[in-house]
Amino acid sequence: MQDRKSPRSPWHRQSRHTTDETPGHRATRNAAQLYAEYKEPLYAAPPLLQRMVDAGRLGRKTGSGFYPYA
Repeated sequence: MQDRKSPRSPWHRQSRHTTDETPGHRATRNAAQLYAEYKEPLYAAPPLLQRMVDAGRLGRKTGSGFYPYA
């Protein structure tokens, strides 16, 4: 049986290093980088996602996102 504090997967281990980022942050950052490089509107971050990240609606981490988390 594993110790409760041991990581369960490589992604779990990585998450402790990116605790200040959420999937929304990463998606908008990656989209901005792609858009800057290729100048294609297809690669721009979706406006709804960008507004949610700007408003701080980051999901479970902040208690709100597309759904309210209690």
